[in-house]
Order: sequence, then C-alpha cells, then structure tokens
Amino acid sequence: MLTASVLTVTGIGLAASPASAQPSGLTFYSGSFTTEVANFPAPPIACAALPPTADSHVGGSGVHDVIFYRTTDCTGQATGMGTLRTYEAGRWLSFRAF
Repeated sequence: MLTASVLTVTGIGLAASPASAQPSGLTFYSGSFTTEVANFPAPPIACAALPPTADSHVGGSGVHDVIFYRTTDCTGQATGMGTLRTYEAGRWLSFRAF
C-alpha cells in the first residue's frame, strides 16, 4: 500500500512538471511542437516577423488569438490561427497576437 502511494505521489509530481516548465506568452516551434524557435513573453500587438522555420505555436495566458499574414508587414488578408495550431513552415511571414 505504501509503495502504491509513493508511486502515485511521484507520478503526480512528474505529470505536473512539464506543464509548469512551459514558457509563458506566445511560443513558436518547429517540428510540430518539438523545438522552440521563439518565445514572446508579452506577445506583440504590433506586427512582428514570424520565425521562418515555425510550423506550430502555443499561446499562453493573455493570448486569445494569433493573426497571420502572408506579407512581411501584416497587410492583406488576415487569418486567425487561435492559440494552438500547426501549419506549413514558410507559408506565413508576419503575425499579431491579441
């Protein structure tokens, strides 16, 4: 019984670690969430360049939507991508986060 309790407590501690280790703000990855390529602790409302190798992103607290553009200056058609998404690297060139 004691062994089962220790394993349960240890397992809970390990399960909580990865979530607490995630960067805050907006994080871009390559390899479908495997390699972090950029983190914006305070996501930019102004236009910002999307890392060219980014193919996925996660928006943390304070991020409600990420808008992508095919231009470098956030002009033209805006595409809302939400806060958790994968996409083809190089398809989008700039973004804004809200």
